[in-house]
Amino acid sequence: MDRQQVEYVERENAFLREQLQALTDQIEAVKQDVLEEGAKHIRGKENTIQKMKELEREVRQAKANADKWRKEVASEKAKRETVETELKRIQHIVERAKAIPVAGKLVAKIEREGQSS
Repeated sequence: MDRQQVEYVERENAFLREQLQALTDQIEAVKQDVLEEGAKHIRGKENTIQKMKELEREVRQAKANADKWRKEVASEKAKRETVETELKRIQHIVERAKAIPVAGKLVAKIEREGQSS
């Protein structure tokens, strides 16, 4: 090989090495971009999972509160029914007392005093 051919081959090798380095750099940049996007995607998934867990906790708490309130409502309803039953019983006793002449006057007097206050 003569000198010109050697110089040509050396220049060609240098050019190819530069091209190879440029392609390697591009591949590395794309690889970094892909890794960064993948990391963002994973973080997004992790955030979504965390939010879902928080929502699940909130739903469980809401269900527990609803159960508690249902029990309170049932208890209050039972108390109200007990009071209504007792009221009817007392009203019946008062009506029977009114039928007795002396007791009727006393009941009427008590009712007037209760209304005036």
